[in-house]
Amino acid sequence: MSTVEGKKQEKRRALLDAAYELFLERGTAKTSVEDITSRAKVGKGTFYLYFQDKGAVMQALLGRVSYQLLSDACLAVEQHPELPDFTAQVVFVIDHIIEALRQDVLVLRFLERNFVWPGLDQIEASREAEPLMRKLLAIVLSSPEMAGRSEREVYQRITALGSMCMSVCYSSILEGKPDNIDAMKPVLYDIIRRALSPEK
Repeated sequence: MSTVEGKKQEKRRALLDAAYELFLERGTAKTSVEDITSRAKVGKGTFYLYFQDKGAVMQALLGRVSYQLLSDACLAVEQHPELPDFTAQVVFVIDHIIEALRQDVLVLRFLERNFVWPGLDQIEASREAEPLMRKLLAIVLSSPEMAGRSEREVYQRITALGSMCMSVCYSSILEGKPDNIDAMKPVLYDIIRRALSPEK
């Protein structure tokens, strides 16, 4: 990477880091572009070289935070070879993410229900460059539970389950609705097991 490219990446990262800190401290609605550039120690014009608006920063951060949670959960599941099958691994990954968010409610508030699952186009595009996505796709597609299903069907099923879990996680941890998260986990995991059971 050239020095110029490195400096560009550094400025972009500084803007993202500043925005993330401010969003956690104040919330997105109470954070302005000026607040972000001031915290990042860059000019306002620099912000617009990298992002169209505050919403674009938010999307980039949602992707970054979601990716980190997913990456941490996938690393954790590798430490548990005793998990009997793909479905047990998915439940473990979801549980790991839920527990991480229970421990850090500021991050949960930031994400709200907006965990960013990589789209099929992103997974396809990242097969060469992104080891985590490439690895996840290989694991999912080679599992007996997903046999006979197209990549699109697999993606739809996993995304729907993950989005449902995030929504329940947010409501249960922050609002206690429809019940606390410990009471909701068995319900969630039963739904996951049923949804991922091999088709007969």
